[in-house]
Amino acid sequence: MAPAMWGSPADPTMYGTVEIDVTKAQEYLRRQSEVSGTHLTITHLVTKAVADTLAAHPECNAFIRRGQVFQRANVDVFVVVAIETTVASDKEQQADLTGITIRNADHKSLPEIAREIRDRAASARGGEDREYARMKAFFDRTPRFVLKALLKAIPFVQYELNLDLSRLGIEDAFGSAAVTSLGMLGIDEAFPPITPLGRACVGLAVGTIRDKAIAENGRAVVRPMLPITAVIDHRILDGFQASRLTASFRSILEDPFENLGDAHRNVPAQQSASR
Repeated sequence: MAPAMWGSPADPTMYGTVEIDVTKAQEYLRRQSEVSGTHLTITHLVTKAVADTLAAHPECNAFIRRGQVFQRANVDVFVVVAIETTVASDKEQQADLTGITIRNADHKSLPEIAREIRDRAASARGGEDREYARMKAFFDRTPRFVLKALLKAIPFVQYELNLDLSRLGIEDAFGSAAVTSLGMLGIDEAFPPITPLGRACVGLAVGTIRDKAIAENGRAVVRPMLPITAVIDHRILDGFQASRLTASFRSILEDPFENLGDAHRNVPAQQSASR
């Protein structure tokens, strides 16, 4: 039955998991939140960490065009957020998932990233985020019977032919990498798909932090451990490159004091996140 049901494997993705001790990260987020006046979460820190990791390994910040690897000029990170919007017809609230693309995320501070996600999510709830509103309006007015064909044609035109579709409200929305927070949904681990509509080289899922016993210097100690699951485009990254990215990413999360700077430095609370 099996040979009759399935064809040859053609999915170019690799899957992996890591658990990271976030003892220092939690303290860093607490201190930086106090200094900046902005509530910071582990998802914000993961977003910053993946951006800085790709910036440190620019050969991995790439996508496929016409069967060849092209390096991206910028590091943009797509962050999935949950929003509630009001349906005008019946004035009821409906839940929805959308995403915020942080452009040039490696050049932005952690509080800037957090404020941009917060402000743009609020704008999306109120229908004020232009990028989200344009894309949503485009797909809403597209007849369903042509939507499937469009979802195949758009990546071809946008990436293979390298044509600008921004006038139609279609941007390179998914950027270099995608980050999904599973903790807010009460899920420990899952593997997020890399959407065919974009050309992200990696998708990360942020799990739920839980206290676990780990071995440290031959003794069992309890530490807050963060599970991270990753889906990687194997056409771009191989196991060696993935290991290098993981080492840099882990280093930032395990000790953000060392890698992102002193949390007590003066960060203006009202500084704009837009650049």
